[in-house]
Amino acid sequence: MSAVVALALPGAVAAAEPTPEAAPAACSLAPVSKSVDITMPDGVRTYLLRVPNGLTGPAPLLIGLHGGGSNPSTYETQSGWTPFAAQQKFIVAYPKGGKKDVPDPNRSWYFENGDRTDVNFILQVIADIKSAHCVDSKRVYIAGHSNGGQMTSRMACAASAQLGAVAMYAGGSHGGCEDGVPIRKLSFGFFTADNDFTQAPVFAAHLQWRGTIGCSNDAATETGPEIAEGYRYSCEQGANVVWRKYKAGGHDLPSGDRGADLRNRMWQLFQNHPLP
Repeated sequence: MSAVVALALPGAVAAAEPTPEAAPAACSLAPVSKSVDITMPDGVRTYLLRVPNGLTGPAPLLIGLHGGGSNPSTYETQSGWTPFAAQQKFIVAYPKGGKKDVPDPNRSWYFENGDRTDVNFILQVIADIKSAHCVDSKRVYIAGHSNGGQMTSRMACAASAQLGAVAMYAGGSHGGCEDGVPIRKLSFGFFTADNDFTQAPVFAAHLQWRGTIGCSNDAATETGPEIAEGYRYSCEQGANVVWRKYKAGGHDLPSGDRGADLRNRMWQLFQNHPLP
């Protein structure tokens, strides 16, 4: 891909079970469903927080990033992460992008290198949740859609020391790590579909990341519901890159069997790659 363009909305591997950290004395395990405001240099920023019932100790935290011209509530519904998190017992948060290029309530992300507006906001969201809730700091992950996938790519470079793994659907590269190589070589899942107009940028992003973190050219084949292509690459520092393309689907987040497979495969990648 010769230029980075902001994107707008228009075979399983057995997951390891990392040992959770001990809970900080003051952290909460209580269920929560609310909108949270944070004051940042660019103004008051917002995220949705969902803490499920039944947590018994420090839980994984997933940050879900909406697409360009969308919002946290829409992404929450389309992604299916909240009911999945209730089943799997992890915390999920949905920040709202800071780029005001569309009317309220929608936003996009400042994913470009050199602009830390949304990098700093997402890091503050993570810190804010950790300050009050029982989060396993070795198991913090990001999943993004479209322009949110580009923001996920940016975070993989900017915050690799704090993240276990990341994944995108129908996204693309943010342009590559500013310093060439991230602090830690992060596992990354790249997902797209036959009729996704960003299929080529997603493929280019996965090639770029494989080069960035030193992956083998040999791949293990993966299968699953409605999968046209599925590969897993082994990389330096024990990382993996996953490439998965679904049959027939488009740019929108998939539903049904494809949507379930997307969540399951992303979550398997996350569970297999906590921070060391």
